[in-house]
Amino acid sequence: MKPPSIQTVKTGLFVAFVMALVCVPFVIFGEAFALPLLESQQHRTAGLTGIAIMMLAADSVAPVPATLVIMYLAAKGGVVAGIVGGTLGLSAGVLAAAWFGRTAVGRIAPKFFPEAELTKLREALQRRLALTLACLRSVPVLAETSVILAAATGVPVKKIFLATLGPNLVVAVIYSVAADDSATTAAITFLGTIAASWVLWRWLGREKRPD
Repeated sequence: MKPPSIQTVKTGLFVAFVMALVCVPFVIFGEAFALPLLESQQHRTAGLTGIAIMMLAADSVAPVPATLVIMYLAAKGGVVAGIVGGTLGLSAGVLAAAWFGRTAVGRIAPKFFPEAELTKLREALQRRLALTLACLRSVPVLAETSVILAAATGVPVKKIFLATLGPNLVVAVIYSVAADDSATTAAITFLGTIAASWVLWRWLGREKRPD
């Protein structure tokens, strides 16, 4: 069995480093704070929507359970509130993650890769940017990690935002429609969405490969 190349190892370490950054807030603070904040506005749709948007916007740097936030918003404020608030919050979260990736992680990336390798990594990401970002929008940790990585390697923030806008809407619609305060429905929807995303990524990715 051929051992992995140095480039592959460095890329893996860099991805693991970014994933660790995303996970740190959950490890330190947990996510128990989310529910009390939402419950404080559960009888005021506008206030609940505003809290949900702010929480989703901070998802890349705070321990926010995005799926539960959207489902709670839809269950208490209605499906429309869930879709609108979920889409706006997830999109704001993409901008925040991209900013963090560009300004913070982007300064660390050159320590992992020389400029030539960083350029190759950026080009590789851009070849399947829309597909990869879209399919990872429903996957915890990887959703934020993929955006941070893309921005850190130099992919334009506007391109990242546009590539995730439609998928954010789809994710918001799925979880808003499924919101009925049922743990079983939440679990099935969550696992089904991740499975569908993986299958789509594999299938469309294979279709894009040259013969």
